[in-house]
Amino acid sequence: MELDLTQQFLTENDCYQAGRTIVPKGIMVHSTGVAQPDPEVFIRRWNKPGVEKCVHAFVARDRAIQTLPWIIRGWHAGTGTSGRSANNTHISFECCEPAGHTYRGDEMVGYDVAANQAYFDDIYHNAVQLTALLCRQYSLDPLEPGVVICHAEGYDLGIASQHGDVLQWWPKHGVTMDQFRQDVAEAMLTDGEHEEEPMTQEQFDRMMDAYLAKRARWSPSDWSAQARKWAEESGIVAGDGEGNQRYQSFTTREETVQMLYRLDQIWSGAGGQPEAE
Repeated sequence: MELDLTQQFLTENDCYQAGRTIVPKGIMVHSTGVAQPDPEVFIRRWNKPGVEKCVHAFVARDRAIQTLPWIIRGWHAGTGTSGRSANNTHISFECCEPAGHTYRGDEMVGYDVAANQAYFDDIYHNAVQLTALLCRQYSLDPLEPGVVICHAEGYDLGIASQHGDVLQWWPKHGVTMDQFRQDVAEAMLTDGEHEEEPMTQEQFDRMMDAYLAKRARWSPSDWSAQARKWAEESGIVAGDGEGNQRYQSFTTREETVQMLYRLDQIWSGAGGQPEAE
């Protein structure tokens, strides 16, 4: 599903009026910190003078709305402990949170994970697509340190104020920022045919490595349970030596012949202790 991206620039906001520009070096992901799924509410509140905050876009469940030109310096990160600010380097967007919860400090109170799973999946998809689009447009590698970060990570890096987003929310759905960066890299790989500039071999290799690492963590399907049990008990599948069987990974020829060799040893009665694949 392609991202529905529209524009509603916050032309009355003092940040837009200031007109300072940046050379984008990264993307910073935020969440609004309030139970409000409608981005239009924020746009109405922020599109006026005297509002000391401004981001480049809002991500909603069904769309994303660009609110600043990407190269305009936003007001989203504050100043970090290093005295530096991601405002000078990073494009920013806010993920709109669903209705139904409150906050106690940085903690979400009354948030129903199961009821909001579908909402989160849509928000997350659009966040991945928008970040991939921006990384392609500005030739950014999402897997490079400090390129794609959330506000909480910006604080840890000393380039943002002390906020916890999006780590107060996304991990509730089993998603980490490392996973997000890998999914952005995969989205860039999948949509590579739409790039205006050709992808380098190094970028392709990094993105493919991220995709293969992601597949290795996928859980096996239930329908293969009996066969997997037999293969493991027979010593045909031994995994990587650390207990990871990697059933959803692609099998190399080297691994294939190793498994065939073990099977032949079983048939011939040789037995023996299998080595890790």
